[in-house]
Amino acid sequence: MAFLTIWKKAFASGACYAEAESLHAPEGDGSMTKRTPATDADTPIDLAGSHRTPVAGATRTGRTRADSPVTVTVKLRRRAAMTHDVSSGEALSRDQLAEAFGADPDDLKRVTDTFEALGLSVADASLATRSLTLTGSAGAMEAAFGVELSDYAIPGGGYRGRTGAVQLPASVSDLVVGVFGLDDRKVARRRHRLRTHAHDAGDLAGGAATPLTPAQLTARYSFPPGDGAGQTVGLLEFGGGFQPADLNQFCDLAGVGAAPEVRVVSVGGAPTDQIDDATGEVMLDVEVIAGACPGARIAIYFAAWTEQGWLAALDAALQDKANDLGVLSISWGAPEEADIWTPQAMQQVNEALKDAAALGITVCVATGDDGSSDGVKDGRAHVDFPASSPFALAVGGTTIPGAAAAGVPSGPDRAWKLGDGLRADSGGSSGGGVSGVFPRPSWQAGLTVAPVNAGGLAGRCVPDLAVNADWTTSPYLTVVNGASKAGGGTSAAAPLVAALITRINAARASGGKPRVGCLTPRLYTAATAGGPPLGHLVCVDVVEGDNATAAAGGYEAGPGYDAVSGWGTPDGVKLAAALS
Repeated sequence: MAFLTIWKKAFASGACYAEAESLHAPEGDGSMTKRTPATDADTPIDLAGSHRTPVAGATRTGRTRADSPVTVTVKLRRRAAMTHDVSSGEALSRDQLAEAFGADPDDLKRVTDTFEALGLSVADASLATRSLTLTGSAGAMEAAFGVELSDYAIPGGGYRGRTGAVQLPASVSDLVVGVFGLDDRKVARRRHRLRTHAHDAGDLAGGAATPLTPAQLTARYSFPPGDGAGQTVGLLEFGGGFQPADLNQFCDLAGVGAAPEVRVVSVGGAPTDQIDDATGEVMLDVEVIAGACPGARIAIYFAAWTEQGWLAALDAALQDKANDLGVLSISWGAPEEADIWTPQAMQQVNEALKDAAALGITVCVATGDDGSSDGVKDGRAHVDFPASSPFALAVGGTTIPGAAAAGVPSGPDRAWKLGDGLRADSGGSSGGGVSGVFPRPSWQAGLTVAPVNAGGLAGRCVPDLAVNADWTTSPYLTVVNGASKAGGGTSAAAPLVAALITRINAARASGGKPRVGCLTPRLYTAATAGGPPLGHLVCVDVVEGDNATAAAGGYEAGPGYDAVSGWGTPDGVKLAAALS
């Protein structure tokens, strides 16, 4: 597939500048910065990056009822390109971010007036998140956005969808950068696997398949002392629910004392206490944080499993002044270039992560559990989004050799790959590779990792670092639905790194220092003039293993940076000292 540059990312050397940057989209989606000129003021114009096709295997069952209620989110352009150096360690306040880089009030008024005149109602508006929430009937939405809405059946459910591009009135086509909610298909998947673990009081001491305790894992990666007191860790969840009894049972079993405070936030009315196949994901995330940082508060943001839900959850988490996150962990994602995300959604999720970086919030994102293919069966290599965003700290997976049989042995981790590396075949492996969407930032210019796809973009490399993800050899202890289980995946790795950053933030706060913030570009920058990159100094190199699962090939671990384990596994004490 050929790709067209539609949004240019600029990075200053050693810094991560948040200006209008780069995104690649399939041909035919047009340009985010250059729109087709209209010959008439009322001529509708296609919204670039909004093109949709039906989900593979979906069956159209009919036109959506014209009187069905629909809610959409309209994203507006920034009032000015963001030029704040997010790697400087200096964070903006939410008010500063909104005032300098939120939506322009005049833009918001013009867009509001335009869609109200088209029969839609404004349910909410925010200059800070550049968002306008509109409600109306399906028929009114079709007329306002030039689409036809249909109902589709897919295995396990259905969705309301559209085909082609969203159209905008010419009078606001230069102000609107995204429209979400007309199509409500699911766009991400979970990153974990659990198996039941029968236990008694002696099982945690050792033996085959014995899950690792939080104390063993934090010692393995040299976490600095502390329990994260005074900090808040955020979790994004798109299904399942929080079960307090499971958390209490886990904390008792793991020996971490009283359970931490957990605040549950429903975004857009999403349920927060469901027991379904995603509940294990939620509890794994919560329990990894609780085990390593029992003194920290945990805020869980539940949202719909859609592009609209992703943006709403990110906006809610980043604008949450009451919880004031220091770290956000995301264990969900979907492959780039696989007709799952629309380019407009990737752009706006990336913009939200850019906001997080400007606010001094570290965002840890799992890279996936299906190796170089990311579970896509087209023969090409893919990386996972939003892990591939330059503003994410992309966390890959390793295994601790011999851990289940001998506790936690010494020696480095190796790249995680179980069986053929694919979950569909009862395997699993660390996601990693080269982005086909985000160009390689300047702070990765020194990397020699090339894409395995013929003619592929030499883009952003992931992961940035890695920790244990193996659910067989070195599994995590977790409790779900009252049962002790052995879990893993990069969805356990991401919150473990989030917990490490939280401990470091807590220590920095006691010394009057700012939070770690956007760590990613600093890992690739020399800690001292003429010295090696910070990542080389604060990580234990992983030099064995690979993640090849695509016909096009994969990536091998080796000395220095690699696209399987990044810089390697972090040494928390060294990282804290280097950042001080």
